[in-house]
Amino acid sequence: KHIGSNCSLHIGEFKEPSRWPMVWSSTWDEGGWQCAGGSGGGGWQSSSPAKGGWGPAPRQRLGLNAVGILVEWQQKGPKSFGWISPIYGIPEHLPEAQSHGGDVYVNAMDISDPRPGSVISFSLYIDGQGLGAEECVSRSVLRFAMPMGSNAQLTLPMVEVNPCEAYLKSSVFYPELEERGVTLRKYLWESPLTVFELWGSVQDILKAAEEIGLLAHPEVEVLTSRKMAKSIDPDLLRDISEQELPGVPPRFRVGFRLLGAAGTSVGPEEVRARLVALLGQ
Repeated sequence: KHIGSNCSLHIGEFKEPSRWPMVWSSTWDEGGWQCAGGSGGGGWQSSSPAKGGWGPAPRQRLGLNAVGILVEWQQKGPKSFGWISPIYGIPEHLPEAQSHGGDVYVNAMDISDPRPGSVISFSLYIDGQGLGAEECVSRSVLRFAMPMGSNAQLTLPMVEVNPCEAYLKSSVFYPELEERGVTLRKYLWESPLTVFELWGSVQDILKAAEEIGLLAHPEVEVLTSRKMAKSIDPDLLRDISEQELPGVPPRFRVGFRLLGAAGTSVGPEEVRARLVALLGQ
């Protein structure tokens, strides 16, 4: 792959020192993730005069939209660039889809606020060196947790795939929801809680979460950070133990009970309003 000595990344599944998702900090409230140290050895090198950048060949736009995970970002000022591991939308018959390990190049001018680990929707083009991404849009995210045995109550799509297996060893995705603008990821951690991520626009996320049964599930909690939790009624929060989510730092082990405290009744409109407020919309 393209990851050099200065930018080693196992999104959401670190082997050392823990497996907690780096992207949880970069997509919430702790600031963007930055590669540290090293000189970029082992990273992809361009044959163009601008070392580390993309070649000068003109772009041939394909009229195709795709979705992927930003798996690497090389911070080089105006020549910054990165790589996206595609999840959905790239035809297998494209010869260029096999180049660079299947990853898609993205230039700094085509993406705002790049954060490795985030899910990106983008338009495809081809130039002299393979596939590139432009018109990149970072999706919003909500994370839900529930007891492992209780996810059988959900109405999940039948097809599970892992198109990013080179980077994500313990995840599955549900491509059916991509047709509705939502990336649904399930973590396969061996822990008492099962974690789901939904990426998309706020309204698309809420609609998908409602359809698969997350919003009405009696045991579901939204995972939030302590900083975000300051705006939530304390009676709706609980600290999740390390035993329930091993390896996740305490600042991200906060559960927000969507249906309220025990003995209370919350309607679907109030649940949706709580989530919209959480996302700052």
